[in-house]
Amino acid sequence: MHEMSIAEGVIQIVEDEAAKQGFTRVKQVWLEVGRFAGVETEALRFCFDVVTKGGVAEGATLDI
Repeated sequence: MHEMSIAEGVIQIVEDEAAKQGFTRVKQVWLEVGRFAGVETEALRFCFDVVTKGGVAEGATLDI
């Protein structure tokens, strides 16, 4: 399931930027997925919810 890898990569970027810029909360993440990427958006949403637990993006909405 490469959706988990994508979600982990997105959250890593968010966490890195939080550390650099000093913010402690993310409420929304916007992500554009190409038509031919082969990504199941519902699986990506599920994985996003899993990988955000305990981090700055916990509870954030994922807009795809």
